[in-house]
Amino acid sequence: MFKSYLKIAWRNFRNQRFFSLINLLGLSVGMAACLVIGLYVTFEKSYDNFHTDADRIYRIQLDAYQSEGKLAWRSATSFPAIAPTMKKDYPEVEDFTRLYDANNGVVSFGDRHFRETNFFYADSNALSFFNIGLVKGDPKTALIGTRKVVLSESTARKYFGDTDPLNKTVKLDTSSYLVTGVFKDYPKNSHLEIDLLFSYLTEPDAQTSWGWYDFFSYVKLRPARNGEPTNPQQLEAKLPAMLMKYNGEWYRRSGKKNVLLLQPLRDIHLESHLNQEAEVNGDGQTVQFLVWVAFAILIIAWINYINLSTSRALDRAREVGIRKVVGALRSGLIRQFILESLLLNLLAFGLAIGLVWALLPSFNLLTGKPLDFSQFFTNGLWANGLLVFFTGTVLSSLYPAFVLSDYEPIAVLKGRFSQTTQGMGLRQTLIVVQFAASVALIIGTLTVYKQLRFMQKQALGFNKEQTLVLQAPRVTDASFPTRSETFKQLLLQQNLAESATGSAYVPGIEILWTNSFRRKDENRENFSTMFLTSIDNDFLDSYQIGLVAGRNFNRSFGTDSMAVLLNETAVSTFGFQSAADALDKEIMSGNNPLKIIGVAKDFHQQGLKRVKDPMVFLSVYRRPDQLRNLNYYSLKVRTGNLPATIAAVERQFEQAFPGNPFEYFFLDEFFSQQYKSDQQFGTVFGLFAGLAIFIASLGLLGLISFTVARRTREIGIRKVLGSDVSAIVFLLTKDFIRLVLFSIVIAVPLAWYLMTGWLAGFAYRTSIGVGIIVVAGVMALAIAVLTVSFQSIKAAFMNPVTSLRSE
Repeated sequence: MFKSYLKIAWRNFRNQRFFSLINLLGLSVGMAACLVIGLYVTFEKSYDNFHTDADRIYRIQLDAYQSEGKLAWRSATSFPAIAPTMKKDYPEVEDFTRLYDANNGVVSFGDRHFRETNFFYADSNALSFFNIGLVKGDPKTALIGTRKVVLSESTARKYFGDTDPLNKTVKLDTSSYLVTGVFKDYPKNSHLEIDLLFSYLTEPDAQTSWGWYDFFSYVKLRPARNGEPTNPQQLEAKLPAMLMKYNGEWYRRSGKKNVLLLQPLRDIHLESHLNQEAEVNGDGQTVQFLVWVAFAILIIAWINYINLSTSRALDRAREVGIRKVVGALRSGLIRQFILESLLLNLLAFGLAIGLVWALLPSFNLLTGKPLDFSQFFTNGLWANGLLVFFTGTVLSSLYPAFVLSDYEPIAVLKGRFSQTTQGMGLRQTLIVVQFAASVALIIGTLTVYKQLRFMQKQALGFNKEQTLVLQAPRVTDASFPTRSETFKQLLLQQNLAESATGSAYVPGIEILWTNSFRRKDENRENFSTMFLTSIDNDFLDSYQIGLVAGRNFNRSFGTDSMAVLLNETAVSTFGFQSAADALDKEIMSGNNPLKIIGVAKDFHQQGLKRVKDPMVFLSVYRRPDQLRNLNYYSLKVRTGNLPATIAAVERQFEQAFPGNPFEYFFLDEFFSQQYKSDQQFGTVFGLFAGLAIFIASLGLLGLISFTVARRTREIGIRKVLGSDVSAIVFLLTKDFIRLVLFSIVIAVPLAWYLMTGWLAGFAYRTSIGVGIIVVAGVMALAIAVLTVSFQSIKAAFMNPVTSLRSE
């Protein structure tokens, strides 16, 4: 019997090549898109799952509130005293570890110098806590003591080649460290990127401070006892009492409040977007969007199958009638039609795997993710994929199977079935669903691109063009201030730069330096958190950041070492009536009065995804013996022969700062990197939206082709009676166009709701607007009209004699 089913299925595929190919193409493209999205989503959700005790590890989040109860900031880092205190005071905590992100530094071995950014100072138990297995060295002692470092395998090769790195000495800036271990390269699906781990800081404050909040602190809760797991919410509820016990005097004096939260390790990558994140995290909302897109694509493909199967009811009705006359049972017919669906879907699944295999490298380049087809088998995706595949296959085949097997053989063989409209309502409903999903995806794609264009074109408050940014030297000595000024002057004298300025931060980089300030003429408890940066006298002019009031720093004024500039947001935060009102007032940081000499215009330090922060500008020349926190040189370079200019700047840099690697970037490109993930999302979203529309159009093409074939005689008669081409085309297309219009009405509110939620993640955002809805509707309508009109016009030009003779 099974062999007979296969033969019938093959004959049906062969006799209906056009419709079978449409179904096969739609299903294979839809399944391939779902597989790719599945790999992407699974990888994003796999972050930090490789930890043995991932479900018991939590990162401590610190929320800081101003004295008036206003949230100042939310940080992924916290005080170094918190984790050991929790271990001491609460039996729920089994273990803890801390990491201090030093941001960047120059690591040297011999004459090799590399600027590293993915390294931390770590507690001695960090290796076991984070499942970092050493391939060389003793994990129990590798980070115990001082001046020790462990390297990843790739980092070890970079510095030592094939030489054994153990017991070699490397320098971090000017300090020496002994290599005590080598670990396997840390997994990419981690919220931490680790190339080097240095033994923990020796400063006393790194152990006991309740104010220095630059430490990533992790706690591991005890496993379930007596069947009851440790409840993180209950532990979290005890933390306010701990803060008051050990730091209550400061809270009572300042009127401020800190709140500690426990972040599950596995949630950090997709759900955490705090200050001082270790790396740029993913976006859970984006991942969820792609999940819905995957289901939409697959449903559209299966809808095509249902529509084309039921629309061919007349052809299959004759087959069913004859088979029932010769004794076929309905159950056997149902099995036959389900088997045909399964075979077609299996064939499409095989083609989909081939498409994914071929196109996955290109998708990886697009998204920047290291997706691999092996993930299909290692992350449980195969089980979910097979479940979705078989569920969808069975569900999409049930309706056609029951409809086709239900025909009465007497009615069919007498021809009374030829004019039936059975299934018409369902087909129309499914077409509406298809195009509603397609229109919603078009609106989503256009909204993403509009927001990206809005961010790229919005005035930022500074000039980022033709700005070459150099990483300032980390290996320095007492002569650094003199050499730094000489370096800048030489660049100007040799016309290598139109301007040169030094600063702690440049636009596009998150400011990690914060402090509490208050107005000197107000209560001691009325502190506000400000973001600090150091700049030299040329910073504002180089970046074309205007002054609203007052003056800039001036090195000839010795008093400027105790002076500050504010931005407009800071003026407002302090409660000054205007920028002019703030001039010559003093603000306090601890017991140090700082005089306000000027107010700079607001600018976007971190793009448009974040609100403008209150900023305090300090002079890099605050101390005569060193340049305070100078991390970057910004050079305005002329257009022209940039490679030659960069090479000349590099020669001057190497002469001025030997032992430091020359590293640079262009600010406009670097600043745009903030939007890279959104741009990738827009591209990926648009790609899959296009695939969904393509699959829906395939189904529409199949339906109109079948409609034309069924109405060939009617078209011939109408032409003989005088109907012109336009009238016939309108007759064939009007019902489909009406359905597409209805789908637009349904899709608009759905897309509006979803994309408004996505836009809410931006501090500065565009609106969806009527224009996007109109464009999306016109695009969907145009695609539908072109798809339907192609076959309609072809039918309208058919010779009526030929069509009537064929009847």
